[in-house]
Amino acid sequence: MKPQSRNEQGYALVLTLLVILIFTVLTATLLSLTMAGAKKDRVSETNIQATELANKGVEYITAQINNDLESAIGTNGLSRSEFIDVLNTTLNKYTTKLNRTGTTGEYEVKITNIEKTFDNKGNENPLRKRVTFLSTGIVNGKQKHIISKIEFGAQFVLEALKYTVGANKCIDDPQTTKNECQDLSYLPGEGNMFLHGGVTIKGDFKVDSNLITTDRGYAYLNGEKWIESQYPSVLPSTGETNARLVLGGNIYTFSGVPSSYNNHISSNSFGADYINQTKNISAAFYTGYAPIIADRQIARDDIDIEGKEDIFYFDKNSGVQYITTSRHLFGGVDDFSDDIIRPNDKIYARSCLSFLGCNYSYTDNYTFTKNNSFKSFATEGSLTIKSSTTTLQTTKFGNGAYIKKNLTIGNGSDSYDITKYDKVQIEGPIFVNGNVTIKGADAKFKSIMYVMGDVTIENSQLSGINSNEGSLIIFAKGNINIRNNSVNQTNPSYIKGYFYSEKALEMFGVGSNIKIEGGLSARRIVLNAIKGTASNKYFDGSQEITKNDYFEGKVNQASQDKQSRLQIIYDSNIMDTYADIKSMEPFIKSVDQPRLIDRSYQE
Repeated sequence: MKPQSRNEQGYALVLTLLVILIFTVLTATLLSLTMAGAKKDRVSETNIQATELANKGVEYITAQINNDLESAIGTNGLSRSEFIDVLNTTLNKYTTKLNRTGTTGEYEVKITNIEKTFDNKGNENPLRKRVTFLSTGIVNGKQKHIISKIEFGAQFVLEALKYTVGANKCIDDPQTTKNECQDLSYLPGEGNMFLHGGVTIKGDFKVDSNLITTDRGYAYLNGEKWIESQYPSVLPSTGETNARLVLGGNIYTFSGVPSSYNNHISSNSFGADYINQTKNISAAFYTGYAPIIADRQIARDDIDIEGKEDIFYFDKNSGVQYITTSRHLFGGVDDFSDDIIRPNDKIYARSCLSFLGCNYSYTDNYTFTKNNSFKSFATEGSLTIKSSTTTLQTTKFGNGAYIKKNLTIGNGSDSYDITKYDKVQIEGPIFVNGNVTIKGADAKFKSIMYVMGDVTIENSQLSGINSNEGSLIIFAKGNINIRNNSVNQTNPSYIKGYFYSEKALEMFGVGSNIKIEGGLSARRIVLNAIKGTASNKYFDGSQEITKNDYFEGKVNQASQDKQSRLQIIYDSNIMDTYADIKSMEPFIKSVDQPRLIDRSYQE
């Protein structure tokens, strides 16, 4: 028996040693895995810290460049050429590497490339540069690299230009303590949009309050007339499936004739005479041409029209030259009847009433009738720009014009005959402290106008300078009224442009025929239109409204070949057009926030 016991003891020893060996191997393996995991965690943490430091490098240099530009502009602004020099000098300064050290590591960042920027037409914008940065984060010898492309400069984009049509209700910014809406005068129907008849909108649009549509277009023809038409049509922008409507209130239709047009468009509420179609949106539009409701987006541009005065104004006694005309003895209009070609000069207009020497006046009503070219122009009076019905005359303000009182363009004709309109061309940005009237003008534009008063465009034909260039963009504190343009014409007044009002905007395409590639924005918008033909003579299928006023019949207007006489079409290039013309302004007063174009990560 003893030998067997010794064998059992031997087996137990071997088993014990085997268990110890297994546990030793497992412990070593587990310890190795734990140490490897800890090392991997340390490497991962190092990578994260290095990446964060590289990001900080980009954020730091971006903020520093923007601060440098804002400081250079200061409160008085810089001229266009001065800003271009400051932008280039500032960017070149940061091509030298910057180093910063923190508690977790360090980063190095510098500009590696500075590129020109171009608009959609291929034109360089020297007020903006696209900059490539290389930023490296370093932690415990481990490096992470970020390559970022960012645009710097001035004159980029306005939120308002993103919509084809926008009816805006003033909403104070909750992030500030300013009560900006209190500064605006009361406007009945604020935020409402009225689409009367066969209006065509192509692109997204925004209505902060209520949208009201009908299948009749309004016109005043020896009394208030509601002319049978079709419901408005809304088409998607090119490449989009649906047009989108951002709606803050309800959608209403009506089929009767309001007792008072002015009371109707000034309404803040809509009762028994109106049908709420908010849940049946297709009933408010021409069959197959209704938008879809998009999510609510509250966005309000602060377009400081009044603040533009400081940019355009210059004192008549400070480094200027003068153009002088003979002043009428009993007042009236003082004409400049010859070409004035002064493209390199800052010019002030004045008149001379001669008795014993000149008694100069700067506040008269001045008139241009020929070709004119100025670097900058100013008058403390009013300005009328005319020409003749046969010869096109151009007035160009290279760095802008300041009009203290009113601006009138055209000969003031009440005729619908476009051959009786003065042929004029206007180029350059303009600030008008009073009203703007375009009447009796066959006018071509490449201009932005900032207007403190009202804008009236009537009995005219408008266009860009040519099919590829030119636009009229108007920002007005007062009302904008556009009516009686290209009346009874088959071809519309066609213009790339944008019309923005801090009050009400009203536009007609009943007898008028107008096509805008750009958009409209106001606190209340009223659009009136029909489709098809308008004429002062009877034609087959027409409806006679009054003597010598004939319009396409309602049935015929349903035909696909009948175009709306009021078309508002979104132009994706309007932002570039705005920036292009705005870059002509004499002073840069602010810079845009840096705009990230691209970012990539490297080991």
